Amino acid sequence: MMQFSLPSVVLFLPFIGALFLLFIRGNDKIVSKNSRHVALLITVCVFVLSLVAVLFYEVNPEKYVTQKEFSPLRSDWRVGIDALSMMFVLLISFLTVLSVCVIRRHIEFCVREFSFLVLAAEGFMLLAVCSRNVFQFFVFWEASMLPLFLMVAVWGVEKRIFTAYKFCFSDLLGAICLMPVFFMLADKAGSADYSELVKVSLDPVMQMVLSICFLAALAFKAPLFPFHAWLSDTQAEAPVPTGILLCGIFSKMIFYVFLRLGEPLFANILENWSFVLLAWAAFSAFYGALITLKQTEIKKIAGFAHLAQVGFLAAGLFGVVPSALKSVLFLCVAQGLAISVFLMSSGALYARFKTAGIKNPTGLMKLFPYLGMTFFLSCLAVLAVPPLMPFSGQFLIFYTVFVQSKTVACFLLLSVVLLYASFFRLFTRLLFGNPPDYNVLLPDMSWREKAATLIVGIVFLMLSVMPEPVFDLAQKAVGG
Repeated sequence: MMQFSLPSVVLFLPFIGALFLLFIRGNDKIVSKNSRHVALLITVCVFVLSLVAVLFYEVNPEKYVTQKEFSPLRSDWRVGIDALSMMFVLLISFLTVLSVCVIRRHIEFCVREFSFLVLAAEGFMLLAVCSRNVFQFFVFWEASMLPLFLMVAVWGVEKRIFTAYKFCFSDLLGAICLMPVFFMLADKAGSADYSELVKVSLDPVMQMVLSICFLAALAFKAPLFPFHAWLSDTQAEAPVPTGILLCGIFSKMIFYVFLRLGEPLFANILENWSFVLLAWAAFSAFYGALITLKQTEIKKIAGFAHLAQVGFLAAGLFGVVPSALKSVLFLCVAQGLAISVFLMSSGALYARFKTAGIKNPTGLMKLFPYLGMTFFLSCLAVLAVPPLMPFSGQFLIFYTVFVQSKTVACFLLLSVVLLYASFFRLFTRLLFGNPPDYNVLLPDMSWREKAATLIVGIVFLMLSVMPEPVFDLAQKAVGG
């Protein structure tokens, strides 16, 4: 029978909270308020329990594995938290808290239904990264796409329907690329368990074919050039809470499965084609940074900046050395936090001015001292300015690439320079200068926004000054 375990509580609590939301009754104002409070309570509890799971894992990693065998199908239900999944559990649970915190500012109708979808997406993503069975991972990962699709299609802006279908189509193409890999590996191993799949011996031709499928899935889901068209449009159309889940978590999960299966199985292929793959990753980073220069909408700037960051992550994957893989995990966490703070601050600007352009307004430092400073610091975090947290991960990846190819490293460095140039326009247009006269006095950050920003800032600052706990956990995850 199924054993009780802490991961079981962590994994199913979001679904219990989502079901509870359906029973909230009253007028629209009361339902909206209570739904936000319940969603916030559930997500905070999930994050706290995730931290507890980390502490208990250090004492007894075997304790928190739940297994149940369904005899007719002979399929194992296995969930647990190891070092690799632990990093993503903490990232998912913390960023979902941030997503719920900004619902009040950005979601004006059907708040209960939106909160339900946020909790459902969190539950599916947690189940995905904690599943020890590759097919369960695949099902839960793709299931988490449906709440994100609905959030974009219903609560997005002008082109929300078209954008939601574009996002769904691109994600399904990546899923189609992964399916033959999982089926072939499970057939060879006689099991769908990760521990058995990584032991599979493949002939060179099959290894090449499956590695191409894996790389294609990475290109669609991360994404990489030229399969990135969905990213900036979805980021621009999606509400801020959805953007945090999408860029901060969902697009990072392909790196989880790549580290779980791709690196152990296809390391030889990656080494043989390392220069080509590194060049591809570096060009994706360069292209994303270059296109960011031409953008005039803050949300699209976030989308293309994310593309440039994904190029760095892919370069770390293709480096195929433990130090680079450790840096990839660290950078996933750092970039997830950085892009989330940037989206929160830019979303606060959009809520006040009802525009995402960078030409108007200007002089934010004089209009909104707190919001202007928060936006400025979030830009520095996205740019990985030293000594902030993303800089450590990017620097280690850059060093690994530099050792293997100085030419490719130059393109990565150039992408950083271009990102600095594009964000300089944000500084000059939005933050500084004389603000225009407004007929209505617009408010600065509310106490809720200040509290959320302060919590994220403290966590980000602590991990920037003391990154050792995250690096140590990443070291255990990659086994380097």
